[in-house]
Amino acid sequence: MAVIGAGAVGTALARRLVQAGYAVRAVVSRTVADAEALAEQVGGAPASDRMAAVPPEVRLVLLCVPDDAIPAVAKQLAATEHPWPQTVVAHTSGGRSASALAPLADAGAPTLSFHPLQTFARDTPPEAFDDIAIAIEGEEEALVAGRALADALGAHPVVLSTADKARYHCAAALASNGLAALMGTVQEVLSTTSLREADPTALFGPLVEHTWANVQERGAEGALTGPVARGDRDTVAAHLEALSETTPHLVPLYAALSTEMARMAVRRGSLAPDEARPLFKQLREAVQSAQGMSR
Repeated sequence: MAVIGAGAVGTALARRLVQAGYAVRAVVSRTVADAEALAEQVGGAPASDRMAAVPPEVRLVLLCVPDDAIPAVAKQLAATEHPWPQTVVAHTSGGRSASALAPLADAGAPTLSFHPLQTFARDTPPEAFDDIAIAIEGEEEALVAGRALADALGAHPVVLSTADKARYHCAAALASNGLAALMGTVQEVLSTTSLREADPTALFGPLVEHTWANVQERGAEGALTGPVARGDRDTVAAHLEALSETTPHLVPLYAALSTEMARMAVRRGSLAPDEARPLFKQLREAVQSAQGMSR
């Protein structure tokens, strides 16, 4: 195989696949130095900053590049001499479909979107692929290769339609990046209190971990607790007032999240619709007031 892109995802994938018995025959990156750094970790494969460096014996090409770069890289690859009809080409974007590789598909290559449902850093260990889902999308011939590749990684494939890609990736971004942003918000609110010097991870970590354990055991709706789920409008009013005084820009976020909490509580039957309606009204009015103050 050849790996295009020597960032966090490309590095983790290449290291894991070499463990599984795949041979890396080329590493291509924007800089030779980056390509060489990855190549040293996967058996000293040739490293280059040129697409033409992909040797003819390669039958799997992984594009681990930023989403916006995929079409341009695909066009450059398609312009090189290679037996593309015998070569599966996959990109690792969660949001882009296999159609982003259209120039290579036109050249005869089976094309695939292959998205590991995991977060990656430069030092992510190969074990990060164990038992994760990998979303695959493309033509049937490419899906066969995608399933085999997921199995080699120790992961399990989940087949998506092209129409599902954006919604799937939105859900993934909310689960990972949304959680990070939410904890950043928690830290910001905490910084306005006398506990501003406290470590938010140490303070709220046990709460977050226990909540996650409840979600795993009972599902999101079953794990929901707190004042919104009880329909406690006085406590919600106190929260909104406190945010308005110190961090008014967070009122819409609090209102949006609280609205979803109330909807969940109604769905599970613990909050009556008649109790939820004044709560929804209270949250809408808080957002309107915050928006009026920001003008």
